[in-house]
Amino acid sequence: MLPPEQVVEQPTLSGYYRPITMLLACEQTHNAAGGTIWPLEQLQAVCQVAHDHGLKTHLDGARLLNAAVATNRSAADYTAPFDTVMLCLSKGLGCPIGALLAGSADDIARARTLKQQFGGSMRQAGIVAAAGLYALEHHVDRLAEDHDNAHRLAEGLADLPGFEVEMPIETNMVFVNVQRTGMTAADVAARLRQAGVGCSQPGPYRLRFVTHLDVRSEDIGRAVATARAVLG
Repeated sequence: MLPPEQVVEQPTLSGYYRPITMLLACEQTHNAAGGTIWPLEQLQAVCQVAHDHGLKTHLDGARLLNAAVATNRSAADYTAPFDTVMLCLSKGLGCPIGALLAGSADDIARARTLKQQFGGSMRQAGIVAAAGLYALEHHVDRLAEDHDNAHRLAEGLADLPGFEVEMPIETNMVFVNVQRTGMTAADVAARLRQAGVGCSQPGPYRLRFVTHLDVRSEDIGRAVATARAVLG
């Protein structure tokens, strides 16, 4: 989550031997930072600096509505500083596929052309759109349940020997360093998967757990108990 000063550096350092910076892109929430939320004031500041230097701005709203629900702010507040915005429907909102792109009429017209050029056309997409509409109407407020489950999961995993939970937990992701267990993340993940608990390995000793629509409250206790058994 870069400060405005780092945004200023990029266009001012552009030259014959460097790529020309044309776009500032931010991800909300930030995956690699543990599902953390860009503060609105910081987003406004970096976008203002970007626009002052002639850059376009884009928001990767992978988990935009998680941020809105967690902070009790509207999604419009977070998207206002940006020229274009993507909203993913297939993560916390639970759709099998789909995303939305918002922007000016000119930007969307250009995006449609690029979509065709890169093979992004889809026929009979009504069933996909229907799932997206259902999710927007029924699955936004319930994101708070995922956040509560993530907090409970973090508390349970933090009690396990060798598990170091990265704090704070702001939305629906829990990152854990497992180096002190004497095993790699791949080893622990494989044992968990065999016992019915899925997670990913974004680093050699780092695990990522994500709570979502298909994870129920009672599953959290099972996941923690399974992890305890895996550690022996």
